[in-house]
Amino acid sequence: MDLARLSEEEQIVRLRHLAEHALRAWGSTKARVDLIKYRENAVFRVVEERGEKSVLRVHRPHYRRDDEIRSEVAWMRALADAGIPTPRILPTLSGDVLTVAASDDLGPRQCDRIGWVAGEPLGSLERGVDLDGQALRRTYEVVGELAARLNAHASTWAKPSGFARPAWDVDALIGDDPTFGRFWELDVLTSEQRDVLFRARDRTRERLAGLGSPSELIHGDLIPDNVLADSTGIRIIDFDDCGWSWCGFELATSLFPLLVSGGFEAGLDAYVTGYRRRRPFPDHELELLPDLLMARALSYIGWPVGRPEIHSQRQLAPFFAAAITQMAERYLAEDLYRFRM
Repeated sequence: MDLARLSEEEQIVRLRHLAEHALRAWGSTKARVDLIKYRENAVFRVVEERGEKSVLRVHRPHYRRDDEIRSEVAWMRALADAGIPTPRILPTLSGDVLTVAASDDLGPRQCDRIGWVAGEPLGSLERGVDLDGQALRRTYEVVGELAARLNAHASTWAKPSGFARPAWDVDALIGDDPTFGRFWELDVLTSEQRDVLFRARDRTRERLAGLGSPSELIHGDLIPDNVLADSTGIRIIDFDDCGWSWCGFELATSLFPLLVSGGFEAGLDAYVTGYRRRRPFPDHELELLPDLLMARALSYIGWPVGRPEIHSQRQLAPFFAAAITQMAERYLAEDLYRFRM
């Protein structure tokens, strides 16, 4: 079925139906299933009859292989064992961490289930965060420290046999066939915008070439949507994009939303301060931060190209096209840090 031809409401009905089918693998037949987020995956809140809450992910088809999802789970479990809070994995009745479900409306989808994590997101990729002053600094110091703890753990962790996660390298971000999609195929771009973005891409490729192959295992998506906060602290969710990259790319991804809402300089200083409490942050990667931000931005503008069924992203595409073109112009003028969307 071509989901792109359906309204978002019709898609969600079909995805919820599949989620209800998937829950049989956990012995859940009477739970209430409500959508939380529909972006890369369809993420549902599951509430059992007695009130217990959990989260079910219905994965986007062909985005992650089974071994990649199992590797994601293996790292999350290892982090939890090391005292780093991560979502709890809920195995199926057969003891597996993954099931494949289908319905009359949709073909087979990978599904997994995790325990409920308390807290509210710091904000969103599109809107940034509603924080300023000391609140912003305190928050991003914690985020930076958590990122360092993840990286430090991964650097000494004995990966299980068959461990497989994708690389967020130059090719994956801004190569000829990038992971998220070919930004130059976005239909709302004008020829002038494409020209600016191509020039920014070419410069970014040249400057990042010296980084070589990435060797750090990172979360890969520390945007405000995936950082939950409440009175007890801050926790990280959604390891779907964890993979091999650079500390600087984790930083660029985490700070990118602050180009939208403001507070970039304060967030940068706080993140690096928190990170360096736990381990050194590479100075040469800090110097390449404008280039890593530009690579991240170009990957984002390509995202809707490969996901035409996500209607919310279609609505945002003209804004992102204009904003990231302006960002590219600032980048080409060596003036990126003063840019704000």
